[in-house]
Amino acid sequence: MKILSCYVSSFGTLKDFSYDFTGGLNVVKEENGWGKSTFAAFIKAMFYGLDDAKRTLEDNERKRFAPWNSTDKFGGNLVFEWKGQNFKIERFFGTKSSEDTVKLYDLATNKVYTEGSAVDNIGKRVFSIDEEGFLSTTYFSQRDFEVKSNTSITAKYNEVCEIQDSEAFDKALDKLDDRIKELKMRGDKGRIAELKRAIVAINEDVERTVQSVKTIESLNADLEIIKRESETLESNIKNLTERLEAAGKRDAALERKKRYDALKTEIADLTAQKARADAVLNGKTVTDTEIEDCEKCVSDLKDVTVKAEAAKSDLAEYAGVRFGEKAKKSYKPHIATIIAALAVAIAGAVITVTVGIWGLIFVGAGVIIAPAAIVFLIVSKNKAANEERGNAKLSEIYERKKRAVSEYENSAQELSAGLDGYFSAFDFNGEELSFQQKASVLKEAAKTSDELKAAIAKRSSELKGIEDVGDSDRTVEQKSVSELNDELKTATIWYRNKVSESERIKTRIAALDAAADSITDMENRRAELKEKLAESERELKILTLTSEYMKKADEALKTKYRAPLQDSLNKYFKMIAGEKFSVAVDTDMKVSVNASGAERETEFFSKGYRNLFEICKRFALTDILFTAEKPFIILDDPFCNLDDGKTGAAIELVKRLSAEYQIIYLVCHESRRA
Repeated sequence: MKILSCYVSSFGTLKDFSYDFTGGLNVVKEENGWGKSTFAAFIKAMFYGLDDAKRTLEDNERKRFAPWNSTDKFGGNLVFEWKGQNFKIERFFGTKSSEDTVKLYDLATNKVYTEGSAVDNIGKRVFSIDEEGFLSTTYFSQRDFEVKSNTSITAKYNEVCEIQDSEAFDKALDKLDDRIKELKMRGDKGRIAELKRAIVAINEDVERTVQSVKTIESLNADLEIIKRESETLESNIKNLTERLEAAGKRDAALERKKRYDALKTEIADLTAQKARADAVLNGKTVTDTEIEDCEKCVSDLKDVTVKAEAAKSDLAEYAGVRFGEKAKKSYKPHIATIIAALAVAIAGAVITVTVGIWGLIFVGAGVIIAPAAIVFLIVSKNKAANEERGNAKLSEIYERKKRAVSEYENSAQELSAGLDGYFSAFDFNGEELSFQQKASVLKEAAKTSDELKAAIAKRSSELKGIEDVGDSDRTVEQKSVSELNDELKTATIWYRNKVSESERIKTRIAALDAAADSITDMENRRAELKEKLAESERELKILTLTSEYMKKADEALKTKYRAPLQDSLNKYFKMIAGEKFSVAVDTDMKVSVNASGAERETEFFSKGYRNLFEICKRFALTDILFTAEKPFIILDDPFCNLDDGKTGAAIELVKRLSAEYQIIYLVCHESRRA
C-alpha cells in the first residue's frame, strides 16, 4: 500500500497544506519548526485518530495540534492505495472525541462511508495492527524509539493461528486478571477474604448468642432486685415529699411571724419619728404653698436688707456736702484790667504820634491785653453759673437716695414682722434660729410628717394581712427544707438510675430473646457462606490456571517468530553498523547484545547505539509482519543521534528499502538527507 496525496486544512503549524507522494522515497527536508513531526502525526491521525487520554500538552495530541484560531477546521484528508483500490480518508476533529467526524471514500465507486465497520478502526483494518503496533513498526518517531511487544503484533505475525483477534485476547486476559484480583487481592482484600471474614463474624455471632441466652436468667434476677430497690426508693420519695411540704409550711409560718414582729417595730419607730416632726408643726397643717411663700419672704427680706445696706453706704458718700449756696465772684479786677489795657492803647497812639516806635509798642500791648481780659471775664461768669446748676442736681440725688434707704428699711421691718408672726405659731424647741433656718426646719418637718404618715399606713396595711401565728412547734420536723430537698434530689436521681438500668436490662433481654430465635437463621447463613467460599476458591484455581495457560500460549506464539525476527535484526544491524558482535531479542521485544562473549542489556551502550538497535528492530519487524502487502514507512529524522559513518550507512539502507517500501523521510539537516 502507499499514500498518494494529502491535504491539511489546519493541524498544528500546518495550514492549507497539500502534498503529493511518489511510490518510492519521499524526502521532506525542512528547517526546525516547519512542522515535520506534525506532518508525520497528521498521517497517523488520519488512520487512527487523536490520542487525548493524557493530560500533559506534550502527550495530548488533541490539545497539542488544535489550531489557535477556533474558526479554522481542525483536520484534513488523505488519499491512499490499498489492495489495488484507491480510497480517501477525511477526518475533522472537535474539542473532544465525541465531536470528531470521519468519512471514507471509495474512489472507484464514489461511495461514502460515515459509520459502521467501514470507518471504525480504519488503521487497524488497513495495517492489521492497532495504533500501538503501528507506532512500534512503520512509524519511526523521534520521541519514542523503543518497540514494545503487544498482542496486536503477535496476532499480525501469526494471522493464520487461532488467536487472530488480538483485542479479544487482551480483553479476555484482562477479564481473567480482573476476576482473579476480585476474588483474591493482595493483603486481606478480595471476595474470598470477605467471605472468610463474614464466616468468622457469623461464628462469633452464633457463639455470642449461645452465651447470651445463658445470661437471660441472671438478667431476670437482676431485674427483680432493681424492681424492689425502685419500689423502696419510690416510697422514700413520697415520704420525703410529704415531710418537705410540712417543713415548708412551718418555715413559711416562721417567716410570717418574723415579718409581723419587724413591722410592729418599724411602725413604732416611724410613729416616734413622726411625733418629733409633728411637735415642730405644733398641730398645724403646713401646705407646700405656705412653705413656698415663706421661703419667698425670707428671700425677699434678705434681698431688701442687702439693698438697704448698699443704699446707706451710697448715701454716706454725700455726708458733709453743702447744697444751695450760690457762687459769688467779683468781676471788678477783670474790668479794671480791661480799662487799663484800653488806656495803654490810647497812650500808645499818642506816643506814636510824638515819639514814634515806642508809641507803637504801647498801642500793641493795649490791643492784646484788652481782648484777653474780656474773654477771661466771660469764661469766669459761665463757670459760676455751671457750679450753681451742679449743686442743685446733687441735692436732688441726695434726697432720692435718702428716701430709698427709708423705703428699704420699712420693707425689711414689715417682712421681719410678718415672718415673726408666722413662725410664732410653731415650736422650734427654744432654739435661736434665723428666718432661713426656721423655714428649712419647718419644710423638713412637714415633708417628714407626710412621708412617715404614708410609710406607717403602708406597714399597717401589710400588718393586717399577716396572721399572728405565735411560736412554731419545731418538734414536728427537725430537718430544714434545704436538707430535705437535698435528700429528695438524691433519692430521685437513684430512682431514675434504677429505672434506666431496668430499661436497659429489658432491652438486652428482648435482644437476646430475638437472637436466640435467630440462631437457626445464622447457622443457615454460615453454611451458605462456606459453600460460597468453597465455590470462590474453586473458581480462583480454575481462573489462575486458565490465565497461566493463556499467557504460556501467548509466550509460545512470540517464541515462534523470535528466531526470524532476530535474524532480520542482525542483518540490518550489520548493514548499518558493520559490527562483529551480534544482537538478540526476547519474546518481550527486549534487545541484548553479545559483546566479548557476554550478554549485555542495551542500557550499557550509548544513546546512539540504543537508537540504532531500535531502528533495526523496527525494520526487522516490518519485514516479518507485512508479507502480503508492504506498508509505507514514516521516518521522522530517526538518525540524528548516529555518528557520520552509521548515518551514511543508515541512509544507504533507506535508499535500498525504498525499492520495496514507500518511505516518507522527514529530515532537517542536509548531512542526513537521502
